[in-house]
Amino acid sequence: MQMQGVLLIFILHFLIIQSTNASIFQIGSDKPYATPNELYNANVLDHGDTIEIDAALYSGNDALAVWQKDDLLIRGVGGRPHLEADGAYILGKGIWVLAGNNITVENIEFSGATVPDQNGAGIRLDGEGMTVRHCYFHDNENGILTSNPSLGDILIEFSEFANNGFGDGYTHNIYVGHVGRFTFQYNYTHHAQVGHCIKSRARENYILYNRIMDEETGYSSRLIDLPNGGFSVVMGNLMMQGPEAINNNLLGYGLEGLSNAGINELYFINNTCVNKREASCIFVSLAGNTEYSVVANNIFAGTGTLLNGTADEWSHNLESEDISMVGFLDEPHFDYVLTQNSPAVNVGMSLAAVNGFSLTPDKMYLHPTNFEARELIDNQIDAGAYEFGMLSSNIPQVQSDLSIYPNPASEYLILPNDLLGLEFQLISAKGGVLKQGTLQTGYLELQFLPNGVYCLILRKGAVQECFVFMKQ
Repeated sequence: MQMQGVLLIFILHFLIIQSTNASIFQIGSDKPYATPNELYNANVLDHGDTIEIDAALYSGNDALAVWQKDDLLIRGVGGRPHLEADGAYILGKGIWVLAGNNITVENIEFSGATVPDQNGAGIRLDGEGMTVRHCYFHDNENGILTSNPSLGDILIEFSEFANNGFGDGYTHNIYVGHVGRFTFQYNYTHHAQVGHCIKSRARENYILYNRIMDEETGYSSRLIDLPNGGFSVVMGNLMMQGPEAINNNLLGYGLEGLSNAGINELYFINNTCVNKREASCIFVSLAGNTEYSVVANNIFAGTGTLLNGTADEWSHNLESEDISMVGFLDEPHFDYVLTQNSPAVNVGMSLAAVNGFSLTPDKMYLHPTNFEARELIDNQIDAGAYEFGMLSSNIPQVQSDLSIYPNPASEYLILPNDLLGLEFQLISAKGGVLKQGTLQTGYLELQFLPNGVYCLILRKGAVQECFVFMKQ
């Protein structure tokens, strides 16, 4: 027993030493490393390190890097740094290659990735697993492209993907290969260039509370393509196929063969689907040997074939060829919040959880790249991605020029550089002052806070502004 105690103390001591050895490396014009490429070439990183990149434009070779260590945290500070390829690429793959496992990338913009084989990516994942938050991928041949380790969890949230694709139909806004688990939530993916807005060959897919659209000028292929099946939950999404769309499917499941090991089931729940493509359209296209599928509580608005294949359960969906009859708040501006007289109100039904995953949506997409909580108003769920009365509008309102993010936050708030030097107070929901002082860095640590709602008050002389945020 004594030996076990000594061993436990040794292990804890080792873990503490390992955690305290992690370093922070800063990139910027006045920082130890001027560019991401300079830090990459310095070969000084270790597993678990943090890289902070000042908000600036890093163009050409300056933007390029291969991150080879595991568990790195790479984040933009003082705003969102922009990595612009400008014709440069690394390893023939794109702007950044994540060769390590479980790297986290936050608050960075990637654009212009092109390579000779026309498959360049803003981020190319060659390791196992990654997290991407609050990033913007646009005008690349692929926004994100992953390899096929058949392992690893990929989480992408609070991010935007726009105008990615070479235009050959083989490159996409995001293309996830054969990995373990793919979660895509609170994102805005739109205007893919002939390719898909989302394509995933993962063994498990959770596509939750996103805005996935062509809008008026987009000409993507499928909005969602899950070509090899897998256990897939597609819930709470806004899906709109525009008049210029190339492919006639909004969602394709298993159409290249159900080759994923394990469960091949689709749960398509509480999505709002709008088709404005004048030619033939198929809202949901299922492989003939899909093991089990549930299509329930959705809105299908516009002309076309609702289902190609056979669903084991098709229930409580609102179907209307006339989009104007659905009762959207402002359909021409893609605001699919329900009005009081919408026939979608109270149309849905309760669904049992599957494999421990709830099929009752508890969130709603909030544009751009965020969410709000969803609760039942009168004990019966509405069809579609929104619950009537929970959200007044999904069109962004005019806001102050100053902003903080992420919101909701977890470990820290990112602050623009022009806020540095201001006095601040961090206030609890009950009005208590939890922390105060002068902002010295481009972020504010939140690890010490319990989950809840807080206010950050910033003061400059007699002027003050309050930013409300959620810690979760």
